[in-house]
Amino acid sequence: MAPPRSAKTGRNVTMIVGAAAIVLVILAVVWGLALGKSGSPPKAKSNQVTVGLIAANGQREQVALSGKKVTVVMFFAIWCPYCAYDAKWVTPEFYREVVKAGGRMFAVDASPQLGQAQAGPLGNPYGGKEGSHLQPPPSQELAMSLQAIKQYKSSFNLPYPLYYDEGQTYAKSVQLQAFPSYIFYNSRGKPVKYLEGLYSQAQLWQTYQQAESD
Repeated sequence: MAPPRSAKTGRNVTMIVGAAAIVLVILAVVWGLALGKSGSPPKAKSNQVTVGLIAANGQREQVALSGKKVTVVMFFAIWCPYCAYDAKWVTPEFYREVVKAGGRMFAVDASPQLGQAQAGPLGNPYGGKEGSHLQPPPSQELAMSLQAIKQYKSSFNLPYPLYYDEGQTYAKSVQLQAFPSYIFYNSRGKPVKYLEGLYSQAQLWQTYQQAESD
C-alpha cells in the first residue's frame, strides 16, 4: 500500500498543476492568435490591367486599361497633322460617345519630337501642316514634352486626359507603327481592336461597338 501524502505535499501538487494549466491556456491563446494571423485568407489580388504613363502635371500614374466596357487609347504625336485633325474634328465628340456608353478614353503622346502641327479644315485631313519635329535635349525632354502636351490639350480644348509615354515604352510594347493609332481594350484589359491612320467618328464608334462584344 502506498504511503499517505501529507497535506503540504497535496497543496504543492495542486499549485503545480494549476500553474501548468495557466501556462497551457496562455500558450493556447498565443498559438491561436498566430494561427489566426497566418491562416487568414490573403487579400485578393487586383485583376486590374494598367500601364505606366506620365500625366501632364508630371505625376507618374498606373492608368487603367480594364474595368470599363471598353477602354480606347489614342496614340498621337505633337507634330502629326493627322493627329491634329482628329483632335480638332473627330475625337472630342467620339470621346463623349464613349463616356456615355460607359467606356473610357485617353490619349498618349508617344513621340519625343515636338513642334505642334496644324489641323486641316473639316473634311480635309490632308490640308494641315506638319510640326517642326523639334528634338529636345535629353535633359529637357520630359519637361518640354509635358509643356507641349498642356499646350496641345488647350489648343484643341480636348475633354479627355493626355499622357506622355516616356521612352516610348508603351508604344514599343504594342509595336506602334503609325500616328494616329487606336487600341480598343475590353473590360478585362485585353486589346481586341486596333486601328491606324485616319478614321471618321462613325468608323471609330462602329469599332467601339464591336469591341464591346469581344
